[in-house]
Amino acid sequence: MKFKPSLAAEQFIEDIHQRIGARNKAVLGRSALFLALGEGVPRTFKPANSQGKDLDDETVIGDELRDVVRAALNHRTGKELDETGYRQAFRQHFEYGCQRLREIWEDCGNDQTRFVSALLKLTGEDFGSRSLGSRVAPIPIVEKEVKLKVLLDGPEWSLNGTGTKNGLLVISGEPGSGKSQLALDLLAQLAAQGVRFVFFDLKGELEDDPNNPEQRRNRTLFLQQTGARYVRLIRQDLPINPLIRDPNPTANAQIAYEIANLIRCFAPQLGAKQERNICDAYQELREPDFTTLAIKLEESGADGVDLAIIQKIERFNLFASAVTAVSPEEWLNSSIVVDFKQFGTDSETKSLTVALILNFLIKRLNQNLAIKNGIQPLKMVLFVDEAHLLLPKEGKAGLLGQLARQGRSWGFPVWLASQGADAFITGGDNATNFVELAECGIHFSPSSLREPQQRRILGGVINRELVKAEGALRLQGKLLVGPARQFWRDEGK
Repeated sequence: MKFKPSLAAEQFIEDIHQRIGARNKAVLGRSALFLALGEGVPRTFKPANSQGKDLDDETVIGDELRDVVRAALNHRTGKELDETGYRQAFRQHFEYGCQRLREIWEDCGNDQTRFVSALLKLTGEDFGSRSLGSRVAPIPIVEKEVKLKVLLDGPEWSLNGTGTKNGLLVISGEPGSGKSQLALDLLAQLAAQGVRFVFFDLKGELEDDPNNPEQRRNRTLFLQQTGARYVRLIRQDLPINPLIRDPNPTANAQIAYEIANLIRCFAPQLGAKQERNICDAYQELREPDFTTLAIKLEESGADGVDLAIIQKIERFNLFASAVTAVSPEEWLNSSIVVDFKQFGTDSETKSLTVALILNFLIKRLNQNLAIKNGIQPLKMVLFVDEAHLLLPKEGKAGLLGQLARQGRSWGFPVWLASQGADAFITGGDNATNFVELAECGIHFSPSSLREPQQRRILGGVINRELVKAEGALRLQGKLLVGPARQFWRDEGK
Protein backbone atom coordinates (compact mmCIF):
# COMPACT_ATOMS: atom_id res chain seq x y z
CA MET A 1 0.00 0.00 0.00
CA LYS A 2 1.53 3.29 -1.11
CA PHE A 3 0.95 6.67 0.53
CA LYS A 4 2.43 10.15 0.26
CA PRO A 5 3.86 11.70 3.43
CA SER A 6 4.04 15.44 3.92
CA LEU A 7 7.19 17.33 3.08
CA ALA A 8 7.59 18.20 6.77
CA ALA A 9 7.53 14.53 7.87
CA GLU A 10 9.85 13.48 5.06
CA GLN A 11 12.33 16.25 5.85
CA PHE A 12 12.29 15.53 9.58
CA ILE A 13 13.13 11.85 9.06
CA GLU A 14 15.78 12.75 6.48
CA ASP A 15 17.40 15.30 8.81
CA ILE A 16 17.71 13.32 12.02
CA HIS A 17 17.74 9.56 11.35
CA GLN A 18 21.53 9.48 11.14
CA ARG A 19 21.95 11.99 14.00
CA ILE A 20 20.19 9.63 16.43
CA GLY A 21 21.97 6.52 15.20
CA ALA A 22 18.95 4.88 13.51
CA ARG A 23 19.92 1.96 11.26
CA ASN A 24 17.81 3.45 8.46
CA LYS A 25 14.96 5.90 7.90
CA ALA A 26 12.36 3.14 8.20
CA VAL A 27 13.26 2.67 11.88
CA LEU A 28 12.34 6.29 12.62
CA GLY A 29 9.16 6.07 10.53
CA ARG A 30 8.13 2.92 12.38
CA SER A 31 8.80 4.65 15.72
CA ALA A 32 6.59 7.54 14.64
CA LEU A 33 3.74 5.21 13.64
CA PHE A 34 3.83 3.18 16.86
CA LEU A 35 4.12 6.30 19.02
CA ALA A 36 0.91 7.61 17.43
CA LEU A 37 -0.80 4.22 17.84
CA GLY A 38 0.15 4.23 21.52
CA GLU A 39 -0.90 7.80 22.30
CA GLY A 40 -3.82 8.11 19.91
CA VAL A 41 -4.32 10.89 17.35
CA PRO A 42 -6.35 13.94 18.44
CA ARG A 43 -9.55 14.32 16.46
CA THR A 44 -8.53 17.85 15.55
CA PHE A 45 -5.26 16.74 13.93
CA LYS A 46 -5.17 17.15 10.18
CA PRO A 47 -2.18 15.80 8.18
CA ALA A 48 -0.27 18.41 6.22
CA ASN A 49 0.21 18.42 2.44
CA SER A 50 0.90 15.14 0.59
CA GLN A 51 3.88 16.43 -1.35
CA GLY A 52 6.56 14.01 -0.17
CA LYS A 53 7.85 11.05 -2.14
CA ASP A 54 5.79 7.86 -2.32
CA LEU A 55 6.23 5.47 0.60
CA ASP A 56 5.06 1.89 0.95
CA ASP A 57 3.66 0.62 4.26
CA GLU A 58 5.88 -2.45 3.92
CA THR A 59 8.94 -0.17 3.86
CA VAL A 60 7.88 1.35 7.18
CA ILE A 61 6.61 -1.69 9.09
CA GLY A 62 7.73 -4.74 7.14
CA ASP A 63 5.40 -7.45 5.92
CA GLU A 64 5.40 -9.30 9.25
CA LEU A 65 3.81 -6.38 11.14
CA ARG A 66 1.12 -5.41 8.63
CA ASP A 67 -1.63 -7.50 10.27
CA VAL A 68 -0.73 -6.15 13.72
CA VAL A 69 -0.80 -2.55 12.49
CA ARG A 70 -4.10 -3.06 10.68
CA ALA A 71 -5.65 -4.51 13.84
CA ALA A 72 -4.31 -1.58 15.88
CA LEU A 73 -5.73 0.94 13.39
CA ASN A 74 -9.09 -0.87 13.42
CA HIS A 75 -9.06 -0.59 17.22
CA ARG A 76 -8.10 3.11 17.18
CA THR A 77 -10.77 4.04 14.64
CA GLY A 78 -13.41 1.78 16.17
CA LYS A 79 -14.27 -0.01 12.90
CA GLU A 80 -12.92 -2.48 10.36
CA LEU A 81 -11.14 -0.43 7.72
CA ASP A 82 -11.27 -1.08 4.00
CA GLU A 83 -8.17 -0.40 1.89
CA THR A 84 -8.98 3.31 1.46
CA GLY A 85 -9.68 3.72 5.17
CA TYR A 86 -6.51 1.83 6.08
CA ARG A 87 -4.41 4.08 3.84
CA GLN A 88 -5.94 7.23 5.35
CA ALA A 89 -5.59 6.02 8.95
CA PHE A 90 -2.03 4.80 8.33
CA ARG A 91 -0.98 8.15 6.89
CA GLN A 92 -2.74 10.11 9.67
CA HIS A 93 -0.96 8.12 12.39
CA PHE A 94 2.36 8.30 10.54
CA GLU A 95 2.10 12.09 10.18
CA TYR A 96 1.03 12.64 13.79
CA GLY A 97 3.81 10.35 15.01
CA CYS A 98 6.38 12.36 13.03
CA GLN A 99 5.01 15.57 14.54
CA ARG A 100 5.28 14.12 18.06
CA LEU A 101 8.83 12.90 17.41
CA ARG A 102 9.77 16.37 16.21
CA GLU A 103 8.29 17.92 19.37
CA ILE A 104 10.22 15.47 21.56
CA TRP A 105 13.42 16.11 19.58
CA GLU A 106 13.04 19.88 20.10
CA ASP A 107 12.11 19.47 23.77
CA CYS A 108 15.35 17.51 24.20
CA GLY A 109 17.37 20.35 22.73
CA ASN A 110 18.20 18.34 19.57
CA ASP A 111 20.34 16.09 21.73
CA GLN A 112 20.64 12.44 20.63
CA THR A 113 21.07 10.93 24.10
CA ARG A 114 18.16 12.81 25.69
CA PHE A 115 15.95 12.07 22.67
CA VAL A 116 16.55 8.31 22.80
CA SER A 117 16.13 8.38 26.59
CA ALA A 118 12.80 10.22 26.23
CA LEU A 119 11.56 7.62 23.72
CA LEU A 120 12.59 4.77 25.99
CA LYS A 121 10.67 6.35 28.86
CA LEU A 122 7.58 6.71 26.65
CA THR A 123 7.82 3.09 25.59
CA GLY A 124 8.07 1.97 29.16
CA GLU A 125 5.10 4.06 30.27
CA ASP A 126 2.63 3.62 27.46
CA PHE A 127 3.40 0.23 25.93
CA GLY A 128 5.34 -2.01 28.27
CA SER A 129 3.23 -1.73 31.38
CA ARG A 130 -0.11 -1.76 29.59
CA SER A 131 0.50 -4.42 26.99
CA LEU A 132 2.25 -6.86 29.29
CA GLY A 133 -0.19 -6.25 32.14
CA SER A 134 2.62 -5.64 34.59
CA ARG A 135 1.92 -4.15 37.96
CA VAL A 136 1.99 -0.35 37.97
CA ALA A 137 4.56 1.00 40.39
CA PRO A 138 3.12 3.17 43.17
CA ILE A 139 3.93 6.87 43.24
CA PRO A 140 7.25 7.29 45.07
CA ILE A 141 6.93 8.78 48.55
CA VAL A 142 9.47 11.31 49.84
CA GLU A 143 9.82 10.87 53.60
CA LYS A 144 12.54 13.42 54.29
CA GLU A 145 12.00 17.07 55.18
CA VAL A 146 11.75 19.28 52.09
CA LYS A 147 12.90 22.88 52.51
CA LEU A 148 12.54 25.63 49.93
CA LYS A 149 14.06 29.07 49.49
CA VAL A 150 11.52 31.72 48.49
CA LEU A 151 13.49 34.94 49.05
CA LEU A 152 17.14 35.09 48.08
CA ASP A 153 18.18 36.14 51.58
CA GLY A 154 15.15 34.94 53.55
CA PRO A 155 14.64 31.90 55.76
CA GLU A 156 13.85 28.49 54.30
CA TRP A 157 10.26 27.25 54.26
CA SER A 158 9.69 23.67 55.43
CA LEU A 159 7.03 22.15 53.20
CA ASN A 160 6.42 19.10 55.36
CA GLY A 161 8.36 19.43 58.60
CA THR A 162 7.40 19.69 62.24
CA GLY A 163 4.86 22.46 62.80
CA THR A 164 3.84 22.70 59.15
CA LYS A 165 0.05 22.43 58.97
CA ASN A 166 -0.89 22.11 55.32
CA GLY A 167 1.95 22.91 52.90
CA LEU A 168 -0.26 25.49 51.15
CA LEU A 169 1.59 28.16 49.17
CA VAL A 170 -0.03 31.21 47.55
CA ILE A 171 1.75 33.54 45.11
CA SER A 172 0.30 36.75 43.70
CA GLY A 173 1.66 39.37 41.37
CA GLU A 174 0.78 41.42 38.34
CA PRO A 175 2.13 40.29 34.94
CA GLY A 176 5.88 40.83 34.70
CA SER A 177 6.40 41.11 38.46
CA GLY A 178 8.47 37.91 38.82
CA LYS A 179 5.66 35.59 39.93
CA SER A 180 6.10 33.00 37.17
CA GLN A 181 9.88 32.83 37.47
CA LEU A 182 9.55 32.22 41.22
CA ALA A 183 7.02 29.46 40.50
CA LEU A 184 9.42 27.70 38.12
CA ASP A 185 12.31 28.05 40.56
CA LEU A 186 10.29 26.53 43.42
CA LEU A 187 9.27 23.60 41.21
CA ALA A 188 12.91 23.07 40.23
CA GLN A 189 13.86 23.11 43.93
CA LEU A 190 11.18 20.45 44.53
CA ALA A 191 12.48 18.23 41.74
CA ALA A 192 16.04 18.50 43.06
CA GLN A 193 14.79 16.95 46.32
CA GLY A 194 12.94 14.11 44.61
CA VAL A 195 9.41 15.55 44.81
CA ARG A 196 7.26 15.36 41.69
CA PHE A 197 4.67 17.92 40.63
CA VAL A 198 1.73 18.58 38.33
CA PHE A 199 1.95 22.14 37.04
CA PHE A 200 -1.33 23.43 35.60
CA ASP A 201 0.14 26.06 33.27
CA LEU A 202 -3.01 27.95 32.38
CA LYS A 203 -1.34 30.78 30.47
CA GLY A 204 1.35 28.79 28.65
CA GLU A 205 4.42 29.91 30.59
CA LEU A 206 6.30 26.87 29.26
CA GLU A 207 5.06 26.90 25.68
CA ASP A 208 7.73 26.61 23.00
CA ASP A 209 7.90 30.21 21.74
CA PRO A 210 10.14 30.38 18.64
CA ASN A 211 10.17 34.19 18.87
CA ASN A 212 11.64 34.26 22.37
CA PRO A 213 15.12 32.62 22.52
CA GLU A 214 15.57 33.34 26.24
CA GLN A 215 12.21 31.77 27.07
CA ARG A 216 13.08 28.71 24.97
CA ARG A 217 16.40 28.33 26.77
CA ASN A 218 14.71 28.52 30.17
CA ARG A 219 11.99 26.12 29.04
CA THR A 220 14.49 23.53 27.80
CA LEU A 221 16.55 23.85 30.96
CA PHE A 222 13.49 23.55 33.21
CA LEU A 223 12.13 20.42 31.50
CA GLN A 224 15.58 18.83 31.39
CA GLN A 225 16.36 19.69 35.02
CA THR A 226 13.03 18.57 36.48
CA GLY A 227 12.43 15.58 34.17
CA ALA A 228 8.88 16.86 33.64
CA ARG A 229 6.76 15.74 30.72
CA TYR A 230 5.12 18.56 28.78
CA VAL A 231 1.59 18.19 27.42
CA ARG A 232 -0.17 20.89 25.42
CA LEU A 233 -3.87 20.19 25.64
CA ILE A 234 -5.97 20.09 22.45
CA ARG A 235 -2.79 19.31 20.52
CA GLN A 236 -2.27 16.33 22.85
CA ASP A 237 -4.61 14.47 25.17
CA LEU A 238 -4.20 13.23 28.73
CA PRO A 239 -4.11 9.44 29.20
CA ILE A 240 -6.56 9.52 32.12
CA ASN A 241 -10.36 9.32 32.26
CA PRO A 242 -11.76 11.55 35.04
CA LEU A 243 -15.19 9.89 34.91
CA ILE A 244 -15.30 7.15 37.53
CA ARG A 245 -17.76 4.28 37.99
CA ASP A 246 -18.42 2.39 41.22
CA PRO A 247 -19.82 -1.16 41.01
CA ASN A 248 -22.19 -0.33 43.87
CA PRO A 249 -25.30 1.35 42.32
CA THR A 250 -25.84 3.68 45.27
CA ALA A 251 -22.21 4.79 45.38
CA ASN A 252 -22.26 5.21 41.60
CA ALA A 253 -25.34 7.42 41.84
CA GLN A 254 -23.48 9.63 44.28
CA ILE A 255 -20.52 9.87 41.89
CA ALA A 256 -22.87 10.79 39.03
CA TYR A 257 -24.45 13.57 41.09
CA GLU A 258 -21.03 14.88 42.14
CA ILE A 259 -19.66 14.94 38.57
CA ALA A 260 -22.82 16.61 37.22
CA ASN A 261 -22.72 19.19 40.00
CA LEU A 262 -19.02 19.85 39.43
CA ILE A 263 -19.69 20.53 35.74
CA ARG A 264 -22.49 22.91 36.71
CA CYS A 265 -20.23 24.74 39.18
CA PHE A 266 -17.79 25.55 36.41
CA ALA A 267 -20.37 26.12 33.68
CA PRO A 268 -22.66 28.85 35.03
CA GLN A 269 -25.00 28.67 32.03
CA LEU A 270 -25.93 25.11 33.03
CA GLY A 271 -29.25 24.88 34.89
CA ALA A 272 -30.73 22.31 37.26
CA LYS A 273 -32.51 20.45 34.44
CA GLN A 274 -29.32 20.10 32.40
CA GLU A 275 -27.40 18.98 35.50
CA ARG A 276 -30.00 16.25 36.05
CA ASN A 277 -29.72 15.19 32.39
CA ILE A 278 -25.96 14.69 32.78
CA CYS A 279 -26.46 12.82 36.05
CA ASP A 280 -29.10 10.47 34.58
CA ALA A 281 -27.04 9.76 31.46
CA TYR A 282 -23.94 9.12 33.56
CA GLN A 283 -25.67 6.48 35.70
CA GLU A 284 -26.74 4.50 32.63
CA LEU A 285 -23.17 4.04 31.38
CA ARG A 286 -21.30 0.83 32.17
CA GLU A 287 -17.93 2.47 31.44
CA PRO A 288 -18.41 6.25 31.51
CA ASP A 289 -16.15 8.54 29.51
CA PHE A 290 -16.88 11.75 27.62
CA THR A 291 -17.52 10.01 24.29
CA THR A 292 -20.13 7.62 25.68
CA LEU A 293 -21.61 10.37 27.87
CA ALA A 294 -22.12 12.61 24.84
CA ILE A 295 -23.76 9.73 22.92
CA LYS A 296 -26.06 8.89 25.83
CA LEU A 297 -27.12 12.53 26.21
CA GLU A 298 -27.95 12.71 22.50
CA GLU A 299 -29.93 9.48 22.72
CA SER A 300 -31.90 10.90 25.66
CA GLY A 301 -32.95 13.90 23.56
CA ALA A 302 -30.63 16.49 25.15
CA ASP A 303 -29.80 19.25 22.68
CA GLY A 304 -28.89 22.20 24.89
CA VAL A 305 -25.95 23.48 26.87
CA ASP A 306 -25.54 20.17 28.73
CA LEU A 307 -24.79 18.31 25.49
CA ALA A 308 -22.70 21.20 24.13
CA ILE A 309 -20.37 21.22 27.15
CA ILE A 310 -19.80 17.45 27.09
CA GLN A 311 -19.33 17.45 23.31
CA LYS A 312 -16.77 20.25 23.56
CA ILE A 313 -14.63 18.26 25.99
CA GLU A 314 -15.04 15.15 23.84
CA ARG A 315 -14.23 16.93 20.57
CA PHE A 316 -11.21 18.66 22.07
CA ASN A 317 -10.00 15.11 22.83
CA LEU A 318 -8.79 16.16 26.30
CA PHE A 319 -9.05 12.77 28.00
CA ALA A 320 -8.63 9.10 27.21
CA SER A 321 -11.53 6.69 26.79
CA ALA A 322 -12.60 4.26 29.51
CA VAL A 323 -10.83 1.49 27.56
CA THR A 324 -7.49 3.21 26.93
CA ALA A 325 -7.16 5.23 30.15
CA VAL A 326 -4.32 4.54 32.55
CA SER A 327 -4.36 4.67 36.35
CA PRO A 328 -3.33 7.86 38.17
CA GLU A 329 -0.25 6.04 39.47
CA GLU A 330 0.85 5.28 35.91
CA TRP A 331 0.09 8.83 34.77
CA LEU A 332 2.03 10.37 37.65
CA ASN A 333 5.21 8.38 37.11
CA SER A 334 7.03 11.67 36.49
CA SER A 335 6.38 15.37 36.93
CA ILE A 336 3.97 16.85 34.40
CA VAL A 337 3.40 20.29 32.89
CA VAL A 338 -0.13 20.63 31.49
CA ASP A 339 -0.23 23.64 29.14
CA PHE A 340 -3.64 25.24 28.50
CA LYS A 341 -2.46 28.01 26.14
CA GLN A 342 -4.22 26.40 23.16
CA PHE A 343 -7.59 27.16 24.81
CA GLY A 344 -7.07 30.87 24.17
CA THR A 345 -9.67 32.94 25.99
CA ASP A 346 -11.94 29.97 26.74
CA SER A 347 -11.51 30.30 30.51
CA GLU A 348 -14.59 28.22 31.35
CA THR A 349 -13.25 25.11 29.62
CA LYS A 350 -9.81 25.70 31.15
CA SER A 351 -11.17 25.87 34.68
CA LEU A 352 -13.57 22.95 34.18
CA THR A 353 -10.74 20.76 32.84
CA VAL A 354 -8.52 21.56 35.84
CA ALA A 355 -11.46 20.87 38.18
CA LEU A 356 -12.11 17.47 36.57
CA ILE A 357 -8.44 16.47 36.94
CA LEU A 358 -8.27 17.63 40.57
CA ASN A 359 -11.50 15.83 41.41
CA PHE A 360 -10.15 12.66 39.77
CA LEU A 361 -7.00 12.81 41.89
CA ILE A 362 -8.96 13.50 45.08
CA LYS A 363 -11.24 10.53 44.48
CA ARG A 364 -8.50 8.10 43.48
CA LEU A 365 -5.61 9.11 45.74
CA ASN A 366 -7.13 10.21 49.03
CA GLN A 367 -5.29 7.81 51.34
CA ASN A 368 -3.72 9.39 54.41
CA LEU A 369 0.03 9.01 54.84
CA ALA A 370 1.16 8.65 58.44
CA ILE A 371 3.55 11.26 59.83
CA LYS A 372 6.98 9.77 60.60
CA ASN A 373 9.37 11.47 63.01
CA GLY A 374 7.51 14.73 62.58
CA ILE A 375 7.74 14.61 58.77
CA GLN A 376 4.64 14.45 56.58
CA PRO A 377 5.49 12.19 53.58
CA LEU A 378 5.05 13.74 50.13
CA LYS A 379 3.97 12.23 46.82
CA MET A 380 3.45 15.20 44.53
CA VAL A 381 2.70 18.93 44.61
CA LEU A 382 -0.30 20.18 42.64
CA PHE A 383 0.38 23.73 41.42
CA VAL A 384 -2.40 25.74 39.76
CA ASP A 385 -1.16 28.87 37.98
CA GLU A 386 -3.67 31.61 37.14
CA ALA A 387 -5.85 30.23 39.94
CA HIS A 388 -8.13 33.27 39.76
CA LEU A 389 -9.87 31.46 36.89
CA LEU A 390 -11.00 28.78 39.38
CA LEU A 391 -11.31 30.75 42.60
CA PRO A 392 -14.58 32.60 41.77
CA LYS A 393 -16.29 29.19 41.52
CA GLU A 394 -14.56 27.81 44.60
CA GLY A 395 -17.46 28.80 46.85
CA LYS A 396 -19.66 26.30 45.02
CA ALA A 397 -17.20 23.50 44.23
CA GLY A 398 -14.87 23.53 47.24
CA LEU A 399 -12.16 21.57 45.40
CA LEU A 400 -9.20 23.82 46.15
CA GLY A 401 -10.31 24.30 49.73
CA GLN A 402 -10.48 20.54 50.25
CA LEU A 403 -7.01 20.11 48.79
CA ALA A 404 -5.64 23.01 50.85
CA ARG A 405 -6.91 21.43 54.06
CA GLN A 406 -6.45 17.72 53.35
CA GLY A 407 -4.06 17.39 50.42
CA ARG A 408 -0.92 17.45 52.56
CA SER A 409 -2.12 14.48 54.64
CA TRP A 410 -2.59 12.57 51.36
CA GLY A 411 0.89 13.60 50.20
CA PHE A 412 -0.56 16.13 47.72
CA PRO A 413 -0.11 19.70 48.98
CA VAL A 414 -1.57 22.37 46.71
CA TRP A 415 0.02 25.62 45.57
CA LEU A 416 -1.88 28.49 43.96
CA ALA A 417 -0.75 31.50 41.94
CA SER A 418 -2.95 34.43 40.94
CA GLN A 419 -2.58 37.96 39.62
CA GLY A 420 -4.47 39.51 42.54
CA ALA A 421 -3.90 38.59 46.19
CA ASP A 422 -7.52 39.40 47.08
CA ALA A 423 -8.66 36.56 44.76
CA PHE A 424 -7.52 34.10 47.44
CA ILE A 425 -10.36 35.18 49.74
CA THR A 426 -13.44 33.41 48.39
CA GLY A 427 -17.12 33.47 49.31
CA GLY A 428 -20.08 31.10 49.08
CA ASP A 429 -21.01 27.90 50.88
CA ASN A 430 -17.44 26.61 50.64
CA ALA A 431 -15.76 29.94 51.38
CA THR A 432 -12.04 29.72 52.10
CA ASN A 433 -9.52 32.38 53.06
CA PHE A 434 -6.50 30.83 51.38
CA VAL A 435 -4.29 33.70 52.54
CA GLU A 436 -4.84 32.98 56.23
CA LEU A 437 -4.75 29.23 55.65
CA ALA A 438 -1.45 29.32 53.72
CA GLU A 439 1.77 28.42 55.49
CA CYS A 440 3.66 30.57 53.01
CA GLY A 441 2.47 33.49 50.88
CA ILE A 442 4.49 35.80 48.68
CA HIS A 443 3.01 38.85 47.02
CA PHE A 444 4.79 40.87 44.33
CA SER A 445 2.21 43.64 43.92
CA PRO A 446 1.14 44.79 47.42
CA SER A 447 0.57 48.33 46.09
CA SER A 448 -2.51 46.99 44.28
CA LEU A 449 -4.10 46.38 47.69
CA ARG A 450 -5.67 48.97 49.98
CA GLU A 451 -4.18 49.30 53.46
CA PRO A 452 -6.93 47.24 55.17
CA GLN A 453 -6.42 44.50 52.55
CA GLN A 454 -2.65 44.58 53.10
CA ARG A 455 -3.12 44.13 56.83
CA ARG A 456 -5.46 41.20 56.25
CA ILE A 457 -3.40 39.53 53.53
CA LEU A 458 0.17 40.50 54.41
CA GLY A 459 -0.21 40.98 58.15
CA GLY A 460 1.16 44.52 57.78
CA VAL A 461 1.49 47.48 55.39
CA ILE A 462 4.23 47.96 52.78
CA ASN A 463 4.79 51.72 52.40
CA ARG A 464 6.84 51.67 49.20
CA GLU A 465 6.68 50.37 45.67
CA LEU A 466 8.48 47.07 45.22
CA VAL A 467 10.89 46.71 42.33
CA LYS A 468 10.57 43.85 39.83
CA ALA A 469 11.11 40.41 41.41
CA GLU A 470 10.92 41.88 44.91
CA GLY A 471 8.18 40.35 47.05
CA ALA A 472 6.48 40.61 50.40
CA LEU A 473 6.78 37.21 52.08
CA ARG A 474 4.39 36.17 54.83
CA LEU A 475 5.93 33.06 56.33
CA GLN A 476 4.17 31.46 59.30
CA GLY A 477 2.91 34.82 60.52
CA LYS A 478 6.09 36.89 59.92
CA LEU A 479 6.32 39.56 57.18
CA LEU A 480 9.58 39.97 55.23
CA VAL A 481 10.41 41.96 52.09
CA GLY A 482 13.22 41.17 49.67
CA PRO A 483 14.22 39.90 46.22
CA ALA A 484 12.56 36.60 45.36
CA ARG A 485 14.13 33.59 43.69
CA GLN A 486 13.92 33.59 39.88
CA PHE A 487 14.43 30.53 37.70
CA TRP A 488 16.11 32.42 34.86
CA ARG A 489 18.82 33.43 37.33
CA ASP A 490 18.88 30.84 40.12
CA GLU A 491 17.81 27.67 38.22
CA GLY A 492 16.41 26.06 41.38
CA LYS A 493 19.91 25.55 42.79
